[in-house]
Amino acid sequence: MSAGRLRNCILAAADAVEASRDELGRLDAVAGDGDHGLTMAHGARAVRLAIKENPDAPPADLLAKVATAMGSIGGAIGPIYATALLKVAGVVRASAPGDGATVVQLQACADAAVTAVMALGHAKPGDKTVLDAMAPLAESLRASEAEGASVDAALVRARDAARAGAAATAGMIASIGRAARLGEQSRGTADAGATSFALIVGAAIDSYLESEGPRSPGAAA
Repeated sequence: MSAGRLRNCILAAADAVEASRDELGRLDAVAGDGDHGLTMAHGARAVRLAIKENPDAPPADLLAKVATAMGSIGGAIGPIYATALLKVAGVVRASAPGDGATVVQLQACADAAVTAVMALGHAKPGDKTVLDAMAPLAESLRASEAEGASVDAALVRARDAARAGAAATAGMIASIGRAARLGEQSRGTADAGATSFALIVGAAIDSYLESEGPRSPGAAA
């Protein structure tokens, strides 16, 4: 993927997060302190600034800069995104040069991110965390690669899998983190982290499918 198109995707995700700040905070307030939307909005602004300050960074370096920006917001979610994005940057750096993403590369990025997040927080799919959106996305890309699907088709399926995974967390009982203290009471509302991940992925994928040229980082500051 070209650096310009990657910037488009990241900026679209940042816009989507800020637009959904209040809803993410509402979801988080059910089992947490309600600050997930605000924290992610801070992350979106930090990411936008990182892109603005690194206009000529190649894709892998740009992802590493975005990882650092997300790590700067702290809390539980900052290190999760920082760790996952650094692993993705490593996969991109090791890939053959070229402007076009491949399903194999996308699958490798998703698998690396899932593995990193599981190792970081010792969570697993089904614990009602961000992994419940990340893992279905990775599984979808694996299936698309096996079937020989096109990049566009694979991305649409991956986006939908992440959204379905996030929605499914409403029926789960949290078993890790602060929400685990609520037991059965944690059922009935979607996990905020899984929801924001699906939101980010959806916006980024839609941008990839629709966008042709780079946007200005200040367009939605």
